[in-house]
Amino acid sequence: MVRKQQFIPLSLIGIIALTSCSSSQIYSGSKSAGTFVAIPKGWNRISESAIHNREMQSTSLVAKARAQAVVFQEAYSYSSGVSPSEVLSVNAPKDAIVYLRVRDLNGDEMNSVSYNWLRDLVFPLTSWLGGSASNIPQWELLDDLENVQKGARGVQSLYSVTGSDKVSQTISQTALVSDDRSRIYFLMIRAKTSWYNTHKAILKKIADSFTVRGNR
Repeated sequence: MVRKQQFIPLSLIGIIALTSCSSSQIYSGSKSAGTFVAIPKGWNRISESAIHNREMQSTSLVAKARAQAVVFQEAYSYSSGVSPSEVLSVNAPKDAIVYLRVRDLNGDEMNSVSYNWLRDLVFPLTSWLGGSASNIPQWELLDDLENVQKGARGVQSLYSVTGSDKVSQTISQTALVSDDRSRIYFLMIRAKTSWYNTHKAILKKIADSFTVRGNR
């Protein structure tokens, strides 16, 4: 069962019902990290090494350190020819991109992690919602759920945002932290809003398939 919550404390518990995955799907994930997500067959894979190599081109030492702490990552796109740069971009994709990432946290992150911290991994949703940020873009929070699984707990947020590219995209973002707060499990599904509205059943099925069982 999934319980809808609005910015709830980390101590509260909910349960998410996971959908079954048919043989017509690709299973992306890491057995050792105990996580996977089901992707429709025919989608195009962007490899872990390709994404890592792009991240390591960053001039930010923090970004490079986080890239080195990645346990597993992989992406899939509806269209072929999508680059790692497009996977990591905050601009709206041509159609849809799914990005799965498992990363170990450093000491400061372990001490700072909260549901709001998880919500803000890509965009500062907390400050946007409170109206405290400057230059808030056009955006809308569509849903916000607590997501608790066997190996981790966190939040699943659904929102739309129009960035500097002036194109609206809809993002389904699930961010979970392990029970010992040492690792985050992150699934982001981004689609141009017009594409999302047409294919929302498919994208919701992908989001609902996200399973975390923790380290094996």
